[in-house]
Amino acid sequence: MKRILAVLAIAATGLGACEKIDKLTQFTVTDRTELKIEAGAATLLPYDIYTPPVYSEASRELSVNNSKAEMLESVTLQEFRMVISNPYGRSWDFLKDIEVYIDADQLPEKRIAFETDLTDYINGVLVLKTEDVQLADYLKKGTYIIKTRLTTDKIITDDLDVSITTKFAVDAKVLGL
Repeated sequence: MKRILAVLAIAATGLGACEKIDKLTQFTVTDRTELKIEAGAATLLPYDIYTPPVYSEASRELSVNNSKAEMLESVTLQEFRMVISNPYGRSWDFLKDIEVYIDADQLPEKRIAFETDLTDYINGVLVLKTEDVQLADYLKKGTYIIKTRLTTDKIITDDLDVSITTKFAVDAKVLGL
């Protein structure tokens, strides 16, 4: 009986240590970029808008966490947030549907976020539904492009500046563990 209790105690300690090590290898990478939606965008026709190349914070976060890009095991999108930064106070009332894709050199374009049948009562902050897809290869590249496919139900009368924040859940191997 004492042996069983000792084995169970050792096993419980080992499992706790594994969980602590796993926590050390998991962190969040937050990237930011800008997008411009030009006035006069077509109504009810989908059109694509591309961001400039996004230089991911992944390499900086990996070095802080004692790891390297090639040691990324898993990356998933936790949050995709869009804010109309100019004109201030503008809502997303013109938007009907939105799909967001990630693209990187020599990798296929992949849908990462979306929202459909948006209402007219959305404020200036839009948090999209995220896809459960693996993105490690895209962050390993160091830069990627965000393609946004918009369908509007109203004509946009002013140019809109949009700030985009992406949060990625990262699991990487840590050097020395």
